[in-house]
Amino acid sequence: MRSAEIDMDHWYFAYGSNLLSEQMIVRTGPIRNGDERPRIARLRNYRLAFNMRGEDGQIYANIVSPGDGVLGVIYRCGPEALDKLEGFEQGYERQDVTVIDDRGVELRAVAYIARPESVTAEGRPSAAYLQKIVTGACQHGLPEEYLRTLEATAMR
Repeated sequence: MRSAEIDMDHWYFAYGSNLLSEQMIVRTGPIRNGDERPRIARLRNYRLAFNMRGEDGQIYANIVSPGDGVLGVIYRCGPEALDKLEGFEQGYERQDVTVIDDRGVELRAVAYIARPESVTAEGRPSAAYLQKIVTGACQHGLPEEYLRTLEATAMR
């Protein structure tokens, strides 16, 4: 990242358990309101995959390209919040992405994508982990059809 961007706020695209507002508050602090409130966004040309193996042996969400698009939520985060979040995202690396928000606006964001050495064959996440994702998706009003797709993907 260029030094001028280190002190800037960023949109963070969440697609896994960080969809859950309570988890984000614990990890990054208060969630912003108003124009910087969390909102639904779509990441084109990717798909959701449960193929990230954590250090604990569990299977976690990841995004891989190519794909038909991934729905998630964008949160506005300052540098300190992203630094805190980094500590929870072991096995992932922060990458720049472009999303389209619920207003149809294209925005630069960051997302965590599994490092190649953390990727494994697609598998089933734990029921508790999947429940966090589904609960978070419901909190933010992701479409019912997407929730069904999410659950079907996790059960493969």
